[in-house]
Amino acid sequence: MHFGTAALVFLVAELAANGQTATLRADSGPPEDPQLRAEAVRLLEQANRLSDPATWPSCVITVHFRVGTPAPGDAYEGDLVWSVGSPTLRRQEWHYGAYQLTRIRNGDRLNFSRTDVPPPGILKVVNELMPIYQVHFDNRDTVRSIAEPAAPSRCIEFDTVEGDHQQGNQICVDGKNGWLLSIRTGDTTTRTSNFFPFGESFLPGHIERWIGGQMLIAIDQTIVPKNDFPQDFFGVPENTNGFLCPDLHAPYPVNTPQAPQGDASIAVIDVQLQGIVLTTGRVVSLTPVETTYPELNAEAVKLVSTWTFTPATCSGKPVGYGTTFTVHFKGR
Repeated sequence: MHFGTAALVFLVAELAANGQTATLRADSGPPEDPQLRAEAVRLLEQANRLSDPATWPSCVITVHFRVGTPAPGDAYEGDLVWSVGSPTLRRQEWHYGAYQLTRIRNGDRLNFSRTDVPPPGILKVVNELMPIYQVHFDNRDTVRSIAEPAAPSRCIEFDTVEGDHQQGNQICVDGKNGWLLSIRTGDTTTRTSNFFPFGESFLPGHIERWIGGQMLIAIDQTIVPKNDFPQDFFGVPENTNGFLCPDLHAPYPVNTPQAPQGDASIAVIDVQLQGIVLTTGRVVSLTPVETTYPELNAEAVKLVSTWTFTPATCSGKPVGYGTTFTVHFKGR
């Protein structure tokens, strides 16, 4: 699947080019019904279109989030205020325990004001989920059925082949209004509710992310049109060091060993870490994105700390690069 969010900076609709063709794979059971897949694609793309604003007018997005089980030292609650003045005027204000950040974009210049605290990993989840989390089918997915477990919802059951294992997934949409209700991929479920109109679209006022039976995070958001921002609200000093790179190339892995495989089960557990690839290619400032598997987090941090990359470059010059790293624990 393609995963994504209706991001304010880069709003891209990744329509599945091969979404309505039959898929046949020897490792994924019988071939899917082309008509069934076409209906599944129609339901999902309709839901995505309903929550994809054609344009983002000047507005303020106010987000309050609650973390189910915070990492040691992190807070249970936090806030984000995201002000949008135009496609190139953005202001984010994060408040989460000891971590405070104001980030302003004005054209291609960026300005940061923050506390000397590494960004907690859970903030990546907030960015991923708001203002809405969306997915699209691709050729790794095989649609199995469309059911109506609780009218008027319609739920698409499908399998996804990921490397050497197959995963059972489900997407539910509102049969009456058409918008997205939930996405379950493996043991991770994202739920959206309390939809409200925004322009010609509908966005969720409440979003939850669950892993297994444990709530990772709950988000409440409101969006209010606004165009009377104070003077210099999006101001960035001319001599600021921050800028958007016109020719950025991400780091390339050189040595990224995975954890040794166990024999306790056939399950694969993915642990995500947030960190920085330095200009030397080393990885630093690693923090777990979530705490569902705390016994694996320390092992993941120790492992990724040994990884090496060719550094990211901006116009040919090495630069530091913040990104997310994933460790696959097989049979653990």
